[in-house]
Amino acid sequence: MLNLRAQQMDAAYARLGRTSADFWDRRARRFHSTTKDAVVHDPLLRRLQDVVTAHTSVLDVGAGTGRFLLALAPTAGHITAVEPNAAMLGYLRKDADGQGLTNITIIQSIWQDAPETLAADIVICSHVLYPIVDIVPFLAKLIKATGHICYIYMRATSIDALTGHLWKHFHGDERRLPPGYIHVLDVLYELGIYADVEVVKLPVILSYPSVDVAVEEVSEQLILPGDDATRKELRHLLEDWLVERNGMLVPPVEAMIGAIITVQK
Repeated sequence: MLNLRAQQMDAAYARLGRTSADFWDRRARRFHSTTKDAVVHDPLLRRLQDVVTAHTSVLDVGAGTGRFLLALAPTAGHITAVEPNAAMLGYLRKDADGQGLTNITIIQSIWQDAPETLAADIVICSHVLYPIVDIVPFLAKLIKATGHICYIYMRATSIDALTGHLWKHFHGDERRLPPGYIHVLDVLYELGIYADVEVVKLPVILSYPSVDVAVEEVSEQLILPGDDATRKELRHLLEDWLVERNGMLVPPVEAMIGAIITVQK
């Protein structure tokens, strides 16, 4: 599944003379603004706030721009953030400094290369696993680092499934989708780890203040060229597809479905 998806995306990037390596560099600003606003309504945050106290250590694997750890830091004992992308960490550091937070340690690294000694009472891994090919050692390291509870957060419905019709329109084939939470449960089971699962409704993260912004964001997601003809065609498709809700343009769905996978020790 992952190899076929990677081949499909690499071919699309190759047609543009680019690679996926700088994907998050290009998207960090928009990701930061979108997730920062949405986190207050996130069901995982509510779960975390119930268990994190001044005596709790937290490890956020794939911390991104810090949506969870910045919300938890004022009440947590200490938080360690592991994140490979420098652009993402730039926003995290800026927000942490702005809030005067001093109980955060940042490690710029992929999880696979992070120190083996990392450990915390609570471990968070939110929307990280989708592209991980060698998932068994990744998950094993997560569980090893967990002192009390590990929360693995994944979607049941893929964002790419929402825009699949647009991908097919421009690329001519069905988009290969990433794995969902059910695949992670299978791997955990094979490792002899029995997890609890809560299926939750998530806000639709694809939301845009204008058609212009939608064209920019969706063009990046679909790996499209930036010529005027393609952008004009995409604009027409988005104008016909997106609906207005609470002052934003969103896909015509009420919510996304996700899952909080919990492993307790």
